Amino acid sequence: MIGSTVPAFTGEINISEVLLFFFAIVFTFILGSTLNVLLIRSLKDKARPFVYKTISKTVMYGVYISGILFAFNNIIHFNVTASLAALGVLGVALLLPTVPILQNIAAGVVIAFERPFHEEDIVEYGGELCKVKDIMLRKTKLRAFSGKIITVPNILFVMSQPVVNYTAGEFIKIALNIALSPTAEHAKVVETIQRITAHNPNILPNVPQKKISAIMRLFSIPKNFFVIPRNIAALAPKIFIRQVSGDKIDYEVWFWIWDITQKEKIISSFYEALISEFKKENIPFG
Repeated sequence: MIGSTVPAFTGEINISEVLLFFFAIVFTFILGSTLNVLLIRSLKDKARPFVYKTISKTVMYGVYISGILFAFNNIIHFNVTASLAALGVLGVALLLPTVPILQNIAAGVVIAFERPFHEEDIVEYGGELCKVKDIMLRKTKLRAFSGKIITVPNILFVMSQPVVNYTAGEFIKIALNIALSPTAEHAKVVETIQRITAHNPNILPNVPQKKISAIMRLFSIPKNFFVIPRNIAALAPKIFIRQVSGDKIDYEVWFWIWDITQKEKIISSFYEALISEFKKENIPFG
């Protein structure tokens, strides 16, 4: 009949179908968001941003649309075609706020499988040194060494904001610049710096006894062979001349530490010893 309408619901629904419907919607958004994240991570090193983002977004929204249509048409028997005009902007407005929440849940699932960090790990996030306090499905809580509690949506960890895990890395390289007078004797400079680092218990290859067993276990893991030398002596401090000019010589000193929480203290103690020893050896700064 002309002017007649097709009913939105084609049959009765019960509570179990309603619950199944909501489960299907949630699963659809988690699946779509997870595929989006995984595609970005797998393609970003192989294709241009425009290409891999287009592919990932197409797959994500394709899953969203397919899952929603399936849930409406096959679970609660809701005639989407007949009701699309009625829903209009209202339907979009109701669905959009749930997308970020479900994306964060999907990211939480990815983090749970990949485990880029664990609770109590020391990490650097947004330039701040933090301890991981709580990893939840939708968000992660970090405690900054400055005392702040930082709550981070999980989606940021897998898509935009990298996290440096110092606990997993075990050793941290420190690079310091030292400007000396052109009259400074190079051999004496090198010998003095080596003596300073050798007497600092927090600079490798000096390692506290309680750390030795854990470090040696780390060296025995094949996957770390190309990351950390199997011989800890290979992490001995290194001294380079970076630049020579008429009024100064620029040195760069590399050394490795094992405790990132003591970084500033170790650097300060190194400079204090440097000033004292250079004064004794009559090595002039530039």
